[in-house]
Amino acid sequence: MKIFSKIMLALIFVFLIGISVAEEIIIDNGLTQAMNDCLYLENISQNQQDLRLQKIALAVDDLEYHWKENESKMCFLVNHKNIQEIGLEISKMKVYQQENDVKEFKACLDAVKFYSQSYLHFMGANLHNVL
Repeated sequence: MKIFSKIMLALIFVFLIGISVAEEIIIDNGLTQAMNDCLYLENISQNQQDLRLQKIALAVDDLEYHWKENESKMCFLVNHKNIQEIGLEISKMKVYQQENDVKEFKACLDAVKFYSQSYLHFMGANLHNVL
């Protein structure tokens, strides 16, 4: 009976490690993808006065598509309220892009980058979150 308890404890421990690693990978990939999409968008819209160009519109659509795809995976692992700000900023960014409001578009882009960086820091498994 004692050996069975030790085996079960070891299996539970391995299962928890597996979940933690999977959570870290999913969150890191999703937020890194959002950050990379934002950096690409920032690069192509840097000196543009007209945001309605097809290249920028496609990049915004890609950002929105990637975020929705990754957000659906992350919602099982983290509180949705913690990551909904990125989705809201992307929605605003899309509207500002269509209205050609450069100032507000760049503000939303900066907000998405900020949220992505800060969430990468405090979400997932790390020693600071455990203690």
